[in-house]
Amino acid sequence: MKYVSINAHTIRHNATHGTDDPPIRVARSANDTKPVYARELKIVGPARLVYDPQKIIMRCGARLVLECTDVEITR
Repeated sequence: MKYVSINAHTIRHNATHGTDDPPIRVARSANDTKPVYARELKIVGPARLVYDPQKIIMRCGARLVLECTDVEITR
């Protein structure tokens, strides 16, 4: 299972400082300490979008994630 979330801090930083850091975070588990960041990805196979306002789903603090079986990442 892969977990995809968007890093809003990176988007704000890019807008403020004119940088182009990739904001899409792809993790192998909800507690992944070494996620991959991307600018674009293709979802392969079934996927499910999950939002839980009552609890943090991933270690990074995300409450909205896309759960999917695999992705093709463009960095």
